[in-house]
Amino acid sequence: MTLNRLLVLSGAAVVALTGATAAQAESLIVYTPQSPDRLEVIEQLAEEKLGFDIEFVNMGGGAVYDRILAERNNPQADVIFGLIDFLTAGLKREGLLEQHTLEALEGLPDIYKDPDGYFYGYRQTPITLSFNADVLSEEEAPTSWEELSDPKWEGKFMIGAMTWQTTRAILSGLFTRQLGDDGEVTDAGWEWFEAFYNNAIVFEDGMNRSEMIASGQTPLSLNHFLGVQRDAEDGGYAYQYINTEGGTPIVVERNAIIAGTDMMDEALAFLEYIQSVEFQIENAERFGVIPVHPDAIAAAPEEVRANAELLEQQVIDWDLMAAQLDGWMERIQLDLL
Repeated sequence: MTLNRLLVLSGAAVVALTGATAAQAESLIVYTPQSPDRLEVIEQLAEEKLGFDIEFVNMGGGAVYDRILAERNNPQADVIFGLIDFLTAGLKREGLLEQHTLEALEGLPDIYKDPDGYFYGYRQTPITLSFNADVLSEEEAPTSWEELSDPKWEGKFMIGAMTWQTTRAILSGLFTRQLGDDGEVTDAGWEWFEAFYNNAIVFEDGMNRSEMIASGQTPLSLNHFLGVQRDAEDGGYAYQYINTEGGTPIVVERNAIIAGTDMMDEALAFLEYIQSVEFQIENAERFGVIPVHPDAIAAAPEEVRANAELLEQQVIDWDLMAAQLDGWMERIQLDLL
């Protein structure tokens, strides 16, 4: 890694390390789509535990993926923190991750481990369909994702930008429901997507999602589990998750080391901490996120343990999504938007 790698401070501000202090130049640079309101706390905890500087580069999961691809020949970061299943699988396919193992993996179920040792999961996140319970009743709300193509839901829900990893996870679940036996989206499936996007409001800068849901303008919410709660708190409304027919996509946020890092010792130390049962419990207690390690789930607050069993999981072939999703999203952008 060269010394002109990028450093992002305070969220989205990007500065070059040219002329930076030696201490800054030796910071561990971590690309992450994790919620920015948590990163300050996590950074403080990790630095106190590990004794070296950590700088988070915060952007959407799709943007993390695209940036690492763009920096293939001149890596600008060391670690990925909390990137979801198919995006880490895609970076592995591109040869952009380093193999590694950790002591913290002991007791972690194999489902959360890459069999080749390139990435490991530390938390799970349902990608949910929910509704504003102040303006819709359970009887009025849809029971499946497929119903979102019905004209009665026109303008009643929002879909995020395609650079957001939550949006890519939503689309992975939707594409899975429209596949033929050959692993391709059927013609009927593309007709369904046309109707879905005709109904959807596509997020644009300046929109306030929580206000739109609170007002009843878009009473349905397509969002990750804790994002639903955060919007409801901001908007002051009651919400209800829908245990959808065919299941809910549940993504696993994974951690990895970027190929070409010159800070392997620090990267391994950081991931030992982030993967640890200790951190997963801390994360559950502070932020309500659902761990993946059985010992962390058992020690998590009662509400978090209940959330781990709240929704039926949709089966998704994440390797297929890693291979196909970009092409399918390109068709949506070219033909449907």
